[in-house]
Formats: sequence, C-alpha cells, structure tokens
Amino acid sequence: MSRSLSAGVISAIESSQVRPFYLFEGQFISGTVRAWNGIGDLSWNSQTWGGLGSFLSFSQIEETSDVKAAGMTVTLNGMLSANISLALSDCRQGYDGKIYLGFFDTSNAIISSPYLIFHGRLDTVSIDEGVETSTVVLNYESRLIDLQRTREIRYTDQEQQRMFSGDLGLEFVADLQDKTLNWGRG
Repeated sequence: MSRSLSAGVISAIESSQVRPFYLFEGQFISGTVRAWNGIGDLSWNSQTWGGLGSFLSFSQIEETSDVKAAGMTVTLNGMLSANISLALSDCRQGYDGKIYLGFFDTSNAIISSPYLIFHGRLDTVSIDEGVETSTVVLNYESRLIDLQRTREIRYTDQEQQRMFSGDLGLEFVADLQDKTLNWGRG
C-alpha cells in the first residue's frame, strides 16, 4: 500500500542514523491518555505526551494487501498492583486507540508530523499480576472488523422513527401483513 509520507520523514528513514519513536493515544472513561516510548514529556500537536520508556510496548502491526481486520496490543509494564482496579474500571470496549510513528532529527526535534500507523477500538483488557507490579495488555481491533458485523434493518415504523423521528412513511406497514389484495377483475 502506498503511503503519503512527507519529505522530512522519507529523508529521516533514508539517513544513516534513524531515530524513531512511537506515540500512543487512548480514549478512556476518565479522558484521553497520551504516552510515548521515551523518557520525559514530549510536546506535539498542541498536546503533552508522557514518557513511559520501556514500560510502554506494542505488538507488531500487521499490514497486508488483503482487506482484513488485523489488531494489535499495547502493553503497560510495571503498574502498581494497587492501580489495577483503576485501570480495569477506566477501560471500555469500543473506545479509540491510535499509534503514531515519528522521527527525531539530530537535535531531538520532531521531524514533520508523526505518521498514524494504527487506529482501532479497544476489544479486551488482560492483566498479568505480579507481587508488586503488574502488566496490563490492551487489545485493539482494527476498525475494519465492522465489515464482518451483520447489519439488521427492518422496514418497520419503529425502525423508521429511530432513524428519522417524525417520518410517517412506514406508519401502515404493520397493517399490510393481514391485508388481502385482489388483483385484476373481480
């Protein structure tokens, strides 16, 4: 699949010293969490991204030429066991998650804009509890998973009112099932 990468990103990839970084943006009940896989705070897109270093990791992002929904996982290592219930209560299935790939130049400035490499919805959360710290794994599914869901739309007045309140176009559909229609001459 062709990408529309900026000239700055292309030159960063082709240089002898590549300095990539990842950004994670996740929607949760309490709000949006922004983190990156470095140390300290990072400013980009008028937002502050907290550095989690090696405590933040990602699974391999799969991309094929086939139209298929490939998910990925975001792993938060070293969480205090006391914060596990907070992490579980703050996650909701279907909330958005994004992963960006960016590059630094030799003076640690961000080259162009980081590239969105994954956008999906939270599917499941799993926890591996340790004695003092735990690991939280957030499983995200691609938005293409919606292609596999069936769409059930009924031609009823209730469905029409749900979609278009006040529309009376299907008001008499329920009466039609008991009607006898005579065609032609009687």
